[in-house]
Amino acid sequence: MFKKRRGIHIPYNRQGLIYFICVNVKDMPQEVQQKILNLCVEVGKEDYKALYEVMTNDRKSILSISLEHYLNEKKLYRLRKEFYEKW
Repeated sequence: MFKKRRGIHIPYNRQGLIYFICVNVKDMPQEVQQKILNLCVEVGKEDYKALYEVMTNDRKSILSISLEHYLNEKKLYRLRKEFYEKW
């Protein structure tokens, strides 16, 4: 279920489009998969794996991902916002 992210200043429909493309990354064409990965690398730098997991996994919380990758939860929220805005 998609819920609009309040801190991200992008319209609901556009946020939903980005969300559903990322969550269904395995079903997307290779170009789209590469775009998501490249954007995660550009935005997340050395933390791109955690950001990729945040963007493509709708089952895990940001808290659990931050604990797995030893990152600050606020940093992941900031990276996610930047990902949406750079899309």
